[in-house]
Amino acid sequence: MALEVELKLTLSPHHIESLKRQPLFRSQQIRELKTEQLGNTYYDTPDQLLTQHKVALRIRKKGEQLIQTLKSSGTSEAGLHSRNEWEWLLNSPELDFQLLASAEWPKALNSETLQSNIAPVFTTDFQRTTWILDSLDSQGEVLKAEIALDQGTVTAAGKEDTICELELELLEGNGSELVKFALKLAKHVPLYISDVSKAERGYRLLQPENYEVYRTAAQLDATTNLEQGFIQLLKNELSLWPRYFEAWHFTNNWKFIPLALESLRNVSACYESFSTIIPTEPDGVIDKLLTKLIRQLRDIDAWRRTALLSGHKDNRWFKQQAEQATARINVLLQTAEPGVLALLISEQLIEKTWRNRWNDNHKQLAKQTLFDK
Repeated sequence: MALEVELKLTLSPHHIESLKRQPLFRSQQIRELKTEQLGNTYYDTPDQLLTQHKVALRIRKKGEQLIQTLKSSGTSEAGLHSRNEWEWLLNSPELDFQLLASAEWPKALNSETLQSNIAPVFTTDFQRTTWILDSLDSQGEVLKAEIALDQGTVTAAGKEDTICELELELLEGNGSELVKFALKLAKHVPLYISDVSKAERGYRLLQPENYEVYRTAAQLDATTNLEQGFIQLLKNELSLWPRYFEAWHFTNNWKFIPLALESLRNVSACYESFSTIIPTEPDGVIDKLLTKLIRQLRDIDAWRRTALLSGHKDNRWFKQQAEQATARINVLLQTAEPGVLALLISEQLIEKTWRNRWNDNHKQLAKQTLFDK
């Protein structure tokens, strides 16, 4: 078993060459390893019991090797993902259920009858180029990571979705340094934090018309202090608004744009409401980018609000406004700023940089419980 700690980013295929030309990829701290073709078959029952239990089971063809892999759902902390993964070499392209006994295989699935119903549900086929980052981090400590660029498709039920991802997997060092590295790239190439796995891409192709992004509640209780409350609320929004943008790419359903706008406004509200314990960053970059993005989305979404007010959102003039707004949102999401904003907030949450500006009053306030009466 291995514990993966990774940062997954998505990008447009149009920006791949620009990414490879970045000075960081040409420096001595990064060396290219190889490019290989990877084919994967994912398995589940007809009623998708495996994904309901938050595990992914696949067989990967890697050159002449066949590898059976089981992945657990894991956790996500401000964009960094941690999850358990088990891998076994196979002699033939059939699942070996005996191997799963040594992993965290849900007991509810440990049935021969159920396992006999497990069958292929979708496939992924992509080219992976890998590099090794071998450097010192911002604190002078060793930082090693594998960088993987995946380009290809996921195919399910006769439908396809594009895979274009940059994954940074920590091999040695501090996970927050992956975010710092990504920030250096994101200032020149639009990169977006993403927690949409290849497995999720496959499952949603099975019923694309039912695809939703569900809002979750922040984990708060009677013991939560003010600092913890700020962190949990902000983490929750950071897991949402990038997903709403990604959902827009997948569905072209306009409902995800006002949802993204609302989530970004929630981010702004968190900073304002907790300003007595979260001093503003000296450079004000997060505030400037957040204010700019909210204003841009608000203006782009204006056609919808006006159309609803008119009661005639299906007339020709509002349809033309909708087409123009669609073009504007697509242009906006090809710029670097939304991705940089998410990474800056992720870095801030992981390192708790506001503590560097705390005085004694900040420290005392931060310890107060959120639900004090």
